[in-house]
Amino acid sequence: MSIPAGSPPPPTTTTAPSYTGLLAALHHSVTGGHAAAAVYLLPELSRAGLRPPFPLLSSLARLLLLRRAAPSFPSLAGRLLLYVRLAGLKRLVPCSTHLANRLLHLNFLLRRPRDARRLFVRMPHPDICSYNAMLAGYARLALAAPAAEVFASMPNRDLLSYNASMLALAGGSEMQKAVALYSELRSTSTSLGYSDQTFLALLVGCEKLMDRELARQLHAHLILHGFLSDVNIASSLVDVYIKCGCIADATDLFNEVPVKSMQMWTAIVCGYVEDDQLTTARQLFDQMPKKNILSWNALMEGYVKHGQEEEAMSIFQRLIKEGVHPDQITFSSCFRGCAAVSALKCGQQVHGRLSKTRFYDNAMILSSLIDMYSRCGYLADAIQVFCLTDQENRDTVLWNALLGALCHHGHGQEVIESFVQMIRERQKPDANTFLPVLKSCCHCNLVEEGMGFFELMTERYRIVPGEDHYFCLVDLFSCSSSHDKMIDGIKNSPFVFSKQVWETLAGNCIIHGDSESLKLIEEHLAESASQK
Repeated sequence: MSIPAGSPPPPTTTTAPSYTGLLAALHHSVTGGHAAAAVYLLPELSRAGLRPPFPLLSSLARLLLLRRAAPSFPSLAGRLLLYVRLAGLKRLVPCSTHLANRLLHLNFLLRRPRDARRLFVRMPHPDICSYNAMLAGYARLALAAPAAEVFASMPNRDLLSYNASMLALAGGSEMQKAVALYSELRSTSTSLGYSDQTFLALLVGCEKLMDRELARQLHAHLILHGFLSDVNIASSLVDVYIKCGCIADATDLFNEVPVKSMQMWTAIVCGYVEDDQLTTARQLFDQMPKKNILSWNALMEGYVKHGQEEEAMSIFQRLIKEGVHPDQITFSSCFRGCAAVSALKCGQQVHGRLSKTRFYDNAMILSSLIDMYSRCGYLADAIQVFCLTDQENRDTVLWNALLGALCHHGHGQEVIESFVQMIRERQKPDANTFLPVLKSCCHCNLVEEGMGFFELMTERYRIVPGEDHYFCLVDLFSCSSSHDKMIDGIKNSPFVFSKQVWETLAGNCIIHGDSESLKLIEEHLAESASQK
């Protein structure tokens, strides 16, 4: 059959590569989207002396990149990279630019920038995608210096190159260099134009620097280039203004934008909470068309912070009623609210709800729960929460909560015993750990022991004492009638003690009959009063 003149040529058909045996199974797994099955076939191929062709390995790498959000991604990606190294492909892979580019992305997603760098420098013919993969990876990890080095070495650049480099520089706190790169893009590479990622990268830097003037300049550029209509950019700019403390600018922009995302609503509510304007924050919260857990938590945290615990509990109850799933911040705020108003019954109800969630072994929540029971007067329940926690989940925060509860109830000896047990279990104490220990030594008149703990804190653990630690030390000296040591402790302290502290020390001197120290303290109080 002849083809009429002027007719288009017949369509060409591409024949899929024909595989047999294990290679066919690998091809079937990859094309079928079965990433795990494909990766687990790789060792079998090695044992059979087979090497999959690079296009097939590249397709497998692409499949994994598409599934990067899956919980199994780190394991599967790691296995593929290990196979490449052990199967003798390490020297060959760089010659396949397409495969190597995808392996660069995998290395960065697994937070292996050095491995990515080693592969990149061995590539004989890297293309612009190779360079951009490196830049995007460094941007993901906020590594400014190596990103700048790669960018400088590029023979050709596109908009993605500029965007990734600016993001890496901004994320790595090199905002001035990011702005300079933006200026270069505007002046020498105008043909590349701009994208939303260009300005989102600059907004990241503004947020890190908390530079309100830079944020306002960027705002003007967004208007000039017509990007303020992008809801993601507008939301990010509102967030940046709030981080910079410009609540008025954030509100003006919020009111100007016709379409508001949930991110923007959440940012403005959180902004007013942080600015201590709870009434306005609540009004905006009630107007939100859809609420996320961040907005619920922000309002609860604000109420707890300002002593409006009943309002915080009301928000929690409303949250549950509307079917919202609380997270660890929700539970912690709730327990702190219950502790502040000694709302034991409410706290027990929340405890019951917590026990049915995946957050029950969270140390931050459990420490708040221990504190709640302690402040409500139920020390036994607080201790039980600690004891029922698996030993591997008992971190420093949880131990601090137990020590604080015991100290709050005046069980000084138990505080010291628990501290010793904490050290035996190889938990490293922090400044908050030593405070209840020192207070307990004061209550029990354990002067030498308290001085030993203070020395342990400063010498062995290299913890810088705070004002409360110094006060405990001075209080210990006053309890022992060591007036010279007490005065030296006050003089050596980097803090200026308040009048209340001096009056407390004077009371201790009266109790212990230390008239000499009492005279010095009274002279100091009189001198301070005359200076006002």
